[in-house]
Amino acid sequence: MKDKCCIFCTVNEDETFEAGRVLSGIARGIVRLEGDLGTGKTVFARGVAAGLGIEGYITSPTFNIVNVYEKDGLFFNHMDAYRITDEAMLYDIGFDEIIDEGYITVIEWADMIEDSINEGGFRVRIEYSGESNKRLISLDGPRESIEEFAGKLK
Repeated sequence: MKDKCCIFCTVNEDETFEAGRVLSGIARGIVRLEGDLGTGKTVFARGVAAGLGIEGYITSPTFNIVNVYEKDGLFFNHMDAYRITDEAMLYDIGFDEIIDEGYITVIEWADMIEDSINEGGFRVRIEYSGESNKRLISLDGPRESIEEFAGKLK
């Protein structure tokens, strides 16, 4: 099965949040979030968490590196790889356990640890479009999942 890409624009945080919420109904495993500072990676991750039924405020895991949330036996791991400097740090935080296929793990700044992440899952690239709050988002993943996502995105 080949991967497929879906490219779309959001014009505000609510739409970026909604895209994450829609993906939560499809994704398991790893969701790689990439993009410059302030593009909306954490907003997208909050949407994923909301779609999984995770209640409460989802904070950026910049200083904790990983925040773990649980709802009815489903674990949502929210990771920020920006400060990861080597493989030993990944080992220290239990990276092998948090990327277990039974969980959904959203990794902000995933491109910083790309060599340590197995193939598969989803890649979300969020970019500034040059217009105010508008974002250009590309989503790569399994063909059937991307087609399902595109069909559900409003």
